[in-house]
Amino acid sequence: MERKPLTQATDARARLVKIIHVARRELQLEEGTYRELLVCAGGASSTSEMDIPALDAVLAHLKSKGFKVRATAKAGAKGRPDRRQDSSVSARKVRALWLFLADLGVVRDPSERALAAYCKRIAKVDDLHWARPDQMHDLIETLKKWAMRFLPAAIEALKVQAAAEHRRQPFDPELALGLQRAVQRALDGSFDANRAAWAALTEALNDAQEKAQALVQVLTQVQDLGDQP
Repeated sequence: MERKPLTQATDARARLVKIIHVARRELQLEEGTYRELLVCAGGASSTSEMDIPALDAVLAHLKSKGFKVRATAKAGAKGRPDRRQDSSVSARKVRALWLFLADLGVVRDPSERALAAYCKRIAKVDDLHWARPDQMHDLIETLKKWAMRFLPAAIEALKVQAAAEHRRQPFDPELALGLQRAVQRALDGSFDANRAAWAALTEALNDAQEKAQALVQVLTQVQDLGDQP
C-alpha cells in the first residue's frame, strides 16, 4: 500500500526538526540566540509553528553558521566510502523505513552498507539497485512489520511523557486534540497511523522542551537583572 502524502510530509518535517535540534547542540547556541535565529530564518520562535519550507530555511541558515549534516555511519575499516544510493521511489521508501527504525533505536547501524546486508538477507539481492518490484515490496512490508513490533510500546512511552508534560504545562487545546486523535487512529494497528502518532508525540515533546528551556532562560535573565545593584 502506498503511503499517503500527509504521512510522508510528517516524516520529512520530523526529520528536519530533529536535524535542527542536533545543529543547535553542535553549534552550542544559547536559548536567546537560537530563538532569534528561528524567527530570522523561519519566521517563528518555535519549530512547531513552521512548515517544511521554513524548516529548510532554518537548516540552511544553520549550515551557513558552520553546521554540517554528517553521514550517519562511518566509512569501513579501510576507509572505503559508503555505498551509492538507489534514488528510485521504492528505494527511498525502504531507506526511510530503515532510518526510522534507527530513530526508534531498533537499527544500530543506519548506513547503506548495513541496509545492503539486510536486503541481501531478506530479498537475496546484493544492492537495492538490483531488486525487482516484488522484492522491493517485500522489503517495505518486512520493515513495516519489524517497526510494528516496537512502535506501540514506543507510543505508550511517549504518551506517558506527554501526559506528564501536559500536567506540568498544558498543551495548546488544538495540539492536545490533534495528539489525542493521532493516538486514537493508531489503535487501528496500521503502520502509517502508528508512525504518524509517534511523529506527532515526538514533535510535541521536543517543542515543549524548547519552550521550557526558553522559560528558564527568561527567568534567569530576570533574576540576573534583579541581582544588579
